[in-house]
Amino acid sequence: MIRKPSNSKDTSEVDRAIGSKINELRISMGITRQDLASQVGVTHQQLQKYERGVNRITVSRLFDISRALNVPITVFIDSASGEEDFSAGENVKQRMCVETMRDFLSIKRQDQQDAVRKLIRALVQ
Repeated sequence: MIRKPSNSKDTSEVDRAIGSKINELRISMGITRQDLASQVGVTHQQLQKYERGVNRITVSRLFDISRALNVPITVFIDSASGEEDFSAGENVKQRMCVETMRDFLSIKRQDQQDAVRKLIRALVQ
């Protein structure tokens, strides 16, 4: 069977891995897609395409993203090569903390917030 040469504009697993890492870091840091997009000079729709691996990211744009997220650009390369050492477990914990804080702040009643806080303190002990 003859394989067609891949189009240079086609995305690959590397593009998806890098996009996924951008998404993971952005969320774990509590940065909205719109805020990050503004910082790097793209629309939030374009950033979403990067994060999903639909569009390729140029090295210069990846550099801009790494600066906006305050991480070394190698974080994205390491995640794409499977050699990630940027404390992935810590990022998951940070993301959970951000999501938990958002959920907590959406609780309107003070007595319910107090009950959640007491529950957390009881679990820690």
